[in-house]
Amino acid sequence: MSKILYVVHRYAPYPGGSENYVRDMADETLSRGHEVAVFAGEHQGDLNGVRVSNEASILLEKWDLIVVHGGDVGLQDFVLNNCNKIPSPIVFMIIVPSESNVYQRAIQNVKYLGCSTQEDWEYVKRKSVMRKSVQIRHGIDDKVSVGQKGFREKYGITTKYMFLSCGGYWPNKAMNELVEAFGKVDRKDVTLVLTGYDNRHQIKPNDTDNVKALMIEDRNEVLSALSEADLYIMHSHKEGFGLVLLESMLNRTPWASREIAGAKVLKEFGFTYNNDDELVEYMQKFKSVKKKQIDDAQEFVTLNHLIKNTVDDIMRLV
Repeated sequence: MSKILYVVHRYAPYPGGSENYVRDMADETLSRGHEVAVFAGEHQGDLNGVRVSNEASILLEKWDLIVVHGGDVGLQDFVLNNCNKIPSPIVFMIIVPSESNVYQRAIQNVKYLGCSTQEDWEYVKRKSVMRKSVQIRHGIDDKVSVGQKGFREKYGITTKYMFLSCGGYWPNKAMNELVEAFGKVDRKDVTLVLTGYDNRHQIKPNDTDNVKALMIEDRNEVLSALSEADLYIMHSHKEGFGLVLLESMLNRTPWASREIAGAKVLKEFGFTYNNDDELVEYMQKFKSVKKKQIDDAQEFVTLNHLIKNTVDDIMRLV
């Protein structure tokens, strides 16, 4: 049995990609019989048998591996800035490459660097730290990532097609830009649905006849929307990976995305674009995707990008 500590700025049951991703890693590690804990800046007590703490003293315990999810966030930066004082080996999952001072120190001082995207690998090569870099594939928990029907009926969506984008009303998600692009599409048979759990930046788009911008914290409801969507759109300027693309593929939903992060890894299974004009043209012409592409996408996820694959990669370091 190994002892694994995960580090994230905020932990489930709070909504969000980082929160749910780290929870899934912790739960999968625990299910294998290992001792697991999470150091999180915000939490609501232990969860699913995983010990969760915001006390820095947990870092001084003896761990076989400490897994830090990304940086340029308060709690993770605290750990990365003090990694030389921490007695356990650390793997820093880069998530989003950065030129910050925190990253520059961390990539030199931690034992391992976890890479998942083309951007990650280009970054560690450019920084001459390939020798300590390892692959840690992004993954999702297939047991809790399949949506149930009922979303369209609940929200009165009666158009033939529903396009969907999720993740929160954050500037990097470019939701307003997506609405603007969708406004150039001359179709009455499509409703664009946006969902988010946070609007602290006050940039949530306004509803129109064919655009619904919803505030939804319930992940099951978001998955329901995903399972009923005809097309998922990830219009973000920046992502660590974009786990929702994996969820789309598992739910047999076609996707379109800017050519970034996970979309580059998965591009043979979806449509990638480089500007709004390319997306507008794709939305204008979209009808369906060949069944073989849907089948291949679902199979690829189940073989390569489940949370068990992520934890397999992590445990190889112990």
